[in-house]
Amino acid sequence: MSREQFRELLKSLNGIEERLEILINLQKATMPKPKISKTEKTVLKLCDKKHGIEDIAKETGKGENNIRAILSNLRAKGLVKTIKIKGRIVFERI
Repeated sequence: MSREQFRELLKSLNGIEERLEILINLQKATMPKPKISKTEKTVLKLCDKKHGIEDIAKETGKGENNIRAILSNLRAKGLVKTIKIKGRIVFERI
C-alpha cells in the first residue's frame, strides 16, 4: 500500500465510530423493544457498571450459571454489554 493510499484509507476511516453510533441509534429507534422476563428485568437493573456475575448472583439469589445465561439473553437482545473497569468484568445497560 502506498503512502497516498494509506492516507486515503485513514481519511475514510476518520469519524467512522461516530457514524456507526448514529446508525445504531437510528436502528434502535425503529426497532420494537424486546420483551424481557421479570428475572431479566431484575438482572438488567443490576447492569450498572458496578456489578459482576458474582454480585448479580448474590443480589438475585440465582446461581452464577443462571446469571450467565440471562446475561447472554440480554446481550442477544441488545440490552447489555460486558465491559472491564479497573481489571474487573462488569455489565452495562445499553
